[in-house]
Amino acid sequence: MCPQIVRIEDAGPDRKARRLVFDDGSEPRLTSAAAVKSLGIVEGLSVGDSTLEASLAEVEFPLAKERALMLLGYRDRSRAELARKLRDAGYPAAVATQVVERFVDVELVDDERFAAAWVRTRAAAGYGARRIGQELTRKGIAPEVAAAALESIAGSDEQLARARAALRGRVAADRKERDKLVRRLVGKGFSLQTAIQALDSTPGDGEFPEE
Repeated sequence: MCPQIVRIEDAGPDRKARRLVFDDGSEPRLTSAAAVKSLGIVEGLSVGDSTLEASLAEVEFPLAKERALMLLGYRDRSRAELARKLRDAGYPAAVATQVVERFVDVELVDDERFAAAWVRTRAAAGYGARRIGQELTRKGIAPEVAAAALESIAGSDEQLARARAALRGRVAADRKERDKLVRRLVGKGFSLQTAIQALDSTPGDGEFPEE
């Protein structure tokens, strides 16, 4: 007797994945909400293991490609980020990898291009090299690729100028405010030395008496 789907549960951080639960206690099958809709899978449906897998295999790759194109329509993505997004949507790891590799081949996904654009955008938003490097790591960018992208803002003069810009004209009225501004710059990814230099070179900021 074929197993029956007793529950279709929401799954994944973005709720775009579905978990198919069977009445025979076998391992639930994770897939995408798009695949469930495309195949008309409903609770109470009796399916053979091979029949279900064959049906899912037929639709998951093209649907994953559609999902990837939609994600890239919002902004560029790294290889690791795109693969994670596809897995979060319920697509098997093998399908996610296949889609990403296909997109790399046709240059829709390029980690070097992504890293360079990310550095430009985040630096323009007032963040320092350390913070941006940490973000690239979380995006799955290889260390050597991240280092090459960060070279464009790695100079001390460049970092100092960006730290000054990040202050947006703020001047410390006292030591407490100065410490707060230093912490703000360090939190944005500038080194402590750069943060102090930026404040020291800001007109109106100076020495304060010891408390």
